[in-house]
Amino acid sequence: MQKKALIVGIDGVPFGLITRMMEQGHMEELKHMCEGNYTIHKMHASYPDISSVSWTSFMTGANPAEHGIYGFTDLKPNSYDLYFPNSRDIKAPTFWQTLQKQKKIKRVLVLNIPNTYPAFPIDGLLVSGFVAIDFNKAVYPTSYVAPLQRMGYVIDVDLMKARQDKDGFYQDLMDSLAVREKVSINLITEEEWDIATICITETDRLHHFFFDKKDTPVFHDFYKRVDTFIGDIYRAFEKKYGKDFLFLVLSDHGFTEQVAEVNLNALLRDSGYLVTDESRDYYDKIEKGTIAFAMDPGRIYIHYEKKFPRGQVKSSETEQIKKALKAVFLELADTNGTKVIKEVVDKEEIYKGPYYDNAPDLICISNEGYDLKGNLRRKEVFSSDIFKGMHTGEDATLITPKNITFDQQVTIENPANIIMNYFL
Repeated sequence: MQKKALIVGIDGVPFGLITRMMEQGHMEELKHMCEGNYTIHKMHASYPDISSVSWTSFMTGANPAEHGIYGFTDLKPNSYDLYFPNSRDIKAPTFWQTLQKQKKIKRVLVLNIPNTYPAFPIDGLLVSGFVAIDFNKAVYPTSYVAPLQRMGYVIDVDLMKARQDKDGFYQDLMDSLAVREKVSINLITEEEWDIATICITETDRLHHFFFDKKDTPVFHDFYKRVDTFIGDIYRAFEKKYGKDFLFLVLSDHGFTEQVAEVNLNALLRDSGYLVTDESRDYYDKIEKGTIAFAMDPGRIYIHYEKKFPRGQVKSSETEQIKKALKAVFLELADTNGTKVIKEVVDKEEIYKGPYYDNAPDLICISNEGYDLKGNLRRKEVFSSDIFKGMHTGEDATLITPKNITFDQQVTIENPANIIMNYFL
């Protein structure tokens, strides 16, 4: 009999929050599962801890130097031209591509995983997640476009609405969640899948704009709805295929309440490491004399002579510059004297693979509440915006069958290996 798997993504849900929601009675379905045949683990996200990188690491079981994705934005080689990496830029195979190539599985459902746009060929159905510009290019095969539209399916809510109408935005999240569940259950019930991977991104959106309400009914009601979603699709899958299937729930990163945005390029400019020409735009502002610059979130690039058009730093200067930069970042404190940066990680410690040369030279990890930005327009180091929550890397969530154990720190690459080992 063909093995089956159901994987549910809960974007941005931290281990501490979900365990508290279970303890407080807001997630009875998951609590019941974790008291029975499943175990909840704290998991480490990717470096950096953003959705495009972490979900790609989940899909491929690879680190960024192997799959090639380092952020929502990146610079084209040997230039300052900004681009948005997408599914075409993923260099490593996904777990379902590997399993289908090995003929271990046939049809696969991939619904709403970030960084799968434009949708790419699959034996089954792939509906892209965030960021997806054109719905027609977000669905493969395109024969599913009309049925999905008839069911009212939306890839994402309008994030700009949160700035003008937070109540309306919250209702949009609830509505989007309901439609995503309806479509998921319909697809599970009506068609045959060997693996169904369904991602809930509404949790991430809730956290960015409402994380200061995490101990109020705004959060409790939403998490009850998420819990119902998970329980309903689990039962739909169980009804169709029986009790013997692999079930995983995971998030791509954690979350915490935001204290301030921290503009690392303003810090580098103030410290003499960044020189800009304000007559130019975006990263083309970077001028000769620059030692290093930052990109979201906390990615630091040394301005090497052979890597960037106006770069002048020689590779022989690397260690000296890294040491100096680490000192600048680790000394940064807010007006209360609270240190902003917890750790500065060297690329050598975290990346290994054929795309290692494209990696940021350093990754800054902030203390909770300090959201690291690469904005080149900001003149002030500390600023604020509408956001109430920010990503964290050390407290993502993974729920697995009880028989799956780990000898070391669980990472976002582990679930792909669990899935592939299950089918091999």
